[in-house]
Amino acid sequence: MPQIIPLAIALQVIGSFCFAISAYLQHHAVGQETAGNRASSGIGFGQLWESIKRPRWLLGLVAMGVSLGLQVLALMFAPVSVVQPVGLLAFPWSIAIQAWAAKRKPPQQVIIATAITAGATFALTVITGVFAAPRADLDQTRVFLGALVIYLCAMGLGWLGSRGPRQFRSLFWASGGAFFYGLEAALAKSLIEFARDFPGWSSSASFWSILIALLIGSATAGWMVQQGYATGAAEVVVAAMTITSPFVAVLFGIAVLGEGARLTGAAAWFMVICGLVAVGGVIWLTKLQASVDHPAPDQVAPAPQADAT
Repeated sequence: MPQIIPLAIALQVIGSFCFAISAYLQHHAVGQETAGNRASSGIGFGQLWESIKRPRWLLGLVAMGVSLGLQVLALMFAPVSVVQPVGLLAFPWSIAIQAWAAKRKPPQQVIIATAITAGATFALTVITGVFAAPRADLDQTRVFLGALVIYLCAMGLGWLGSRGPRQFRSLFWASGGAFFYGLEAALAKSLIEFARDFPGWSSSASFWSILIALLIGSATAGWMVQQGYATGAAEVVVAAMTITSPFVAVLFGIAVLGEGARLTGAAAWFMVICGLVAVGGVIWLTKLQASVDHPAPDQVAPAPQADAT
């Protein structure tokens, strides 16, 4: 199937909106089960099961399924290093949805942080699109080693989500899930290329091993994202997901699938700079959201005084 990059980008744009809708609906459902427990280490199986039974959570699951389906379809028409960064649009979508639901305008600093992060990742998308290789260089050993590295990184972030500083736990949980989601996209692309290059793919142990790794990672990612919803704001979760996941997928595509074969040194440095700026924007947004959720004492309105009679 030939590359049709504009079509792939359009599909991922729609998918990013579906992802933002899913985040809003599931965050609301999980929040109802963890009211007053936002700074905890996460959500238990019992609370998660109660959340899953809520119509909002199930509707969010449908939106997530549509988002993932569009993503896989987009990967059939373009390299993973081009498709995944477009998912950044879920970030401003989420900010807009939250503001619309609350009937308020986001604070000026939140808008600035969003613009900086979106701009940096958009620049990254342009670079990867311009220098993308026409075909992936599939090597099964590299695929398995790359997946193992991402699994270990995601597990480390999960540990920080349960044991790290409370104000960053949501970010750690969501970032761990994002590592798995980035891997999911990369492995999906690997499976597509595997089926193209090997006529007997359906009877190959390597193909089914990659598929199993994808499914396990997807299930674990879903669990970690729910922990993120339980310990922080939806904007923070979506920000971490839409920034971290593309970077993981882009790095996998370049280092493992050979999609960076045409990448120049100058372009690579520009990608690194854009990545650092985008990560800084996510961290800034996390701190801003923490100050909104937990205002300083002098920002809290004093309690009314009882009349002394």
